[in-house]
Amino acid sequence: MTELPRGANAPLPARRVTATVSCAVPVDVSALTVDADLQARSDADLVFYNAPEGAGVRWSQVGGGQRIELDLEAVPADAQAVVIVVSLTGRTSFGAVPPPRLQLTAADGTPLAGFTVTDLGPERAILGLEVYRRGTGWKVRALGQGYTGGLAELLTAHGIEVDDPGEDQPAAAPPPEPAMGVPPPRPAEPAPPAEPGPQPAAGPSRSEVGYVERCWLVWEDASRSLAAYRAATEHALRLRDDELAGRAPAGRHQELMAAAADRLSADAAQLAGELAGVEPHVGAEAASFAAATWLTWQPRSDVAEGILLGTLTAAELPGLRIPLVLRMPWRRGVWISRGALPGDSAAYAWSLITRFLAAVPPGLVGLEVIDASGLSGASWLSGFDPLTVQTLLGGGVATGPAAGERLRRLLDLVDLRGIGGDAELPPGLAPGPPVRLVVVMDAGAALDGEDAHRLMRLVEDGPLVGVPVLLVETDTPAAESVRALRVRQSCNNLPSAEGAIADSWVGADWTLTPDVLPDAGDGTRPPSLFAHVLGAHARAIASYG
Repeated sequence: MTELPRGANAPLPARRVTATVSCAVPVDVSALTVDADLQARSDADLVFYNAPEGAGVRWSQVGGGQRIELDLEAVPADAQAVVIVVSLTGRTSFGAVPPPRLQLTAADGTPLAGFTVTDLGPERAILGLEVYRRGTGWKVRALGQGYTGGLAELLTAHGIEVDDPGEDQPAAAPPPEPAMGVPPPRPAEPAPPAEPGPQPAAGPSRSEVGYVERCWLVWEDASRSLAAYRAATEHALRLRDDELAGRAPAGRHQELMAAAADRLSADAAQLAGELAGVEPHVGAEAASFAAATWLTWQPRSDVAEGILLGTLTAAELPGLRIPLVLRMPWRRGVWISRGALPGDSAAYAWSLITRFLAAVPPGLVGLEVIDASGLSGASWLSGFDPLTVQTLLGGGVATGPAAGERLRRLLDLVDLRGIGGDAELPPGLAPGPPVRLVVVMDAGAALDGEDAHRLMRLVEDGPLVGVPVLLVETDTPAAESVRALRVRQSCNNLPSAEGAIADSWVGADWTLTPDVLPDAGDGTRPPSLFAHVLGAHARAIASYG
């Protein structure tokens, strides 16, 4: 049996499992079927003594204890997890009794996982174990999150309406927001949501999880393993203090530290193996610019699954480098922050633009570059042939008054598409591909200008109607204004040089190293690979005519 510390996870080999709870005082056990955001889809997702049956979930009482039986094959496909909930009645808190223990067993009685929920205080209800989808399989995670307001507060926080939760109950904290945007949910089905592009014959089977999902799942598992390691080491260090003070036998903290390090090392090796098995088969757009696959890149006939942003690392996991891959098409804006050196953000921007174009078929995407100040150094775009500038580059970089006019025309396009006017083109907007990738240079200055309200609307409404937005903080730092905060909250936020980025599961800091074109420089000259990809698009479009 696997003993799980708080935050740790383990695979589930069985599809029929039973959850039981042992505690020194009577407890109620219930189950909540939830989506990827840990929210119930309806009140019917709560299974307890007064509603003992749900899809794939059954409550029962044996002797003096309650248990939850799960048939994971029968859990609805749009549900992502089943959470085992433990609660007390009356005013007793878990801090006043010995720690409760949850155990998961297979249908034949084989113990699978155990979790003793320690370090509780005034909490009267806890999220115990989470049984969740992991690609085509299932895993179990030790949560241990407590609610001082009891079961009513817990249920309200997870989408169940409670008649009278009580006026003195504190509101539960919302799920942490990721630094770069909400991660895609775990897939409800084995197949990826979008048909992948052509893959080598030796590539992963279509029955497996897609590459983007794989990378996010590995990041999640690594984050939770990291959190469990840090919690274990903190506990060991507290124990060391007790040893030094003579309150505990010597040597135990060293055993705990070694065990935590071994467990983290094993988790990292397993996750690195998962990535190693799929990375050789990814397309250029999701591979490092140093990868050989860019040498043979050809225009795609479909939209790629996602594009690489960079790699994630943590000091405690020196051998694990996790690709951070953003799903295509973009459903949120992207904000690139200023770097340590001038030109860092522009160089990273043109690297992402290159990947974006490489990930789509020719004729689908054109660029609309806006630089009101004209100081970004992107005037080299006008050096391409006139047909390319007119059809793929929106007529060239819009500066000065033309920047505001271009922004207004693009917002007109968004409004037209919002009311179903897909075939119409606003007057003054150059003809071009249906998807317009809007690149706003010196975004800090743009948010302080007279067209800031239009830019804010474009960021919030454009990506959903084929007008994704990339904001690049180059010369002017973004002000600490409500408007700037609102825009950045609507975007995936990325550092342009090596910097910290928090995960959305446990809030741990990771280091993101952006993958940047080797000749991007400071963004004042055309990178050769960008010119190559843009030229391939232009030639393909010309051949269509």
